[in-house]
Amino acid sequence: MANWKRSLLASHYARGVKGECSVRIDGSKIVVSYEQHDGPTVWEGKEVAPGHFELTCARKGGRATLHRMPGEDLIEGHWMDGKDQGMWRIQLKNA
Repeated sequence: MANWKRSLLASHYARGVKGECSVRIDGSKIVVSYEQHDGPTVWEGKEVAPGHFELTCARKGGRATLHRMPGEDLIEGHWMDGKDQGMWRIQLKNA
């Protein structure tokens, strides 16, 4: 049995920060785009394992991951943008 007794935990809480985005998954490619105060932001990537995506953002020089369980309308992961980093969760919706 594996046992990690000194693991590190980071929790992130949304404080009412919400926004709309567009998510497109086409085969093994994913694109997430949204508007920010300084213009449009686009994250693009590919599926590296079933339901697991790695993305980059050319505009911000960022890297990210997103994970989707089969049949779920929720994707979540981690992003890094320069010295900033955080978790993101996207509820997939059409309307």
